[in-house]
Amino acid sequence: MRILRVNSWQGMRGGAEEYVRTVSRAMSATGHPTHVVSLTNEVPSDPKPDETYVRVPVLGARRAAADLFPRAEIRRELDAAVREFRPDLVHLHHYDAGFMAIARWISDLSIPVVMTAHDAELVCPNGSLMRPGNIVCEGGILPRCQFTGCEVGLGLPYELAQRASFDRLVARRIRAYFCPSRALTLYLHRNGYRPAVHLASYASIPDEIRAAPPPRPAPELPPTVGFLGRLEWYKGLDPLLRSIRLLTERIPNVRLDIAGDGPARPGAEALAARLGIADRVTFRGDRRGAAKEKWFRGIHVLALPSTWFENLAFVGMEAQARGCPVVASAVGGNAEVVHDGDGGRIVPVGDAPALAEALGQILSSPELARRMGERGRAWVLSEFTPERHIARLLAAYAAALHGQVRNSPVEAESLLARASVA
Repeated sequence: MRILRVNSWQGMRGGAEEYVRTVSRAMSATGHPTHVVSLTNEVPSDPKPDETYVRVPVLGARRAAADLFPRAEIRRELDAAVREFRPDLVHLHHYDAGFMAIARWISDLSIPVVMTAHDAELVCPNGSLMRPGNIVCEGGILPRCQFTGCEVGLGLPYELAQRASFDRLVARRIRAYFCPSRALTLYLHRNGYRPAVHLASYASIPDEIRAAPPPRPAPELPPTVGFLGRLEWYKGLDPLLRSIRLLTERIPNVRLDIAGDGPARPGAEALAARLGIADRVTFRGDRRGAAKEKWFRGIHVLALPSTWFENLAFVGMEAQARGCPVVASAVGGNAEVVHDGDGGRIVPVGDAPALAEALGQILSSPELARRMGERGRAWVLSEFTPERHIARLLAAYAAALHGQVRNSPVEAESLLARASVA
């Protein structure tokens, strides 16, 4: 089976982009060649031979024009990929940059198409699925979103045009929607994007971490909460910083160690100063490779306090694989990664006092932290493995190719028994 992946996205590389690259390597290793065409404004410094990158304009008037009116060069690259690679199936990841060119191309294709929903944008214009006041939204409101108080603003017409083009030209060609979380599987099913297949993803865990648990923080280190990810306000930076302020009353020497970068960093630094905790918060910037491993060894608990929809957070898997407990907000698929009371705690969205209480409970009890770390590690290393994911993915591909995915929602695991992969 030969797979052509198309990924259109804007901005810094995130978990979805890393997933596309790593799963492509894994697929090729199993004898199923893969080629990736990425439409993006950020081309990595290490492009691989099986990757093609098409630059798109950054956000603004030029970007909108390039998206709403199909660019001939995008179509040429996509046609060339089909002609030269000769795929059996096209796998769409994201539907963003240059979307109209992608829509017209897919509409004309005779090759089967599947799609992975890495976020909730098919059912929510800004992908948050969260209304003001931390009220979980059921999605599908679309033109009426501007009346709910959500921050869609002037971007709503653009988002609606994008969705209309998808529904008109692309949706009828999609044989299956792969959803990393059960939460998103149900969202898509309820909103008419079917068949929706739950296909849990995985995080890339180094072999040495899988083989043996890394050392946990030394007892002499101050109690440290970690945050790892892109610095955006929707990642829960506000309630996280406020929870640290509350924790100082209970654990005077508590610290917050933030790894990652992004547009919210200046505001987060300013908020830490206003709260009087600037001396307790360290902003490390981007951490990868050995620097990331060292960072993990210096934290006692990871905070995953997102205030917008999280599909299946890779960072929650990464932390638990290293024996680190996680406190996550009750949004999207977080509770599918972190089992409340086992690998960590699940707390209400945007609730700084509840977040502080859960973090403090773990920081104050080394035995509890150790037990949660062991259970979380066992869970992640058994459930979210590359081997399990690739087996399920191949079964889902085969079922989609042969028209066997008709019921929805469906678990990819159930497709394994009748999989016929060529």
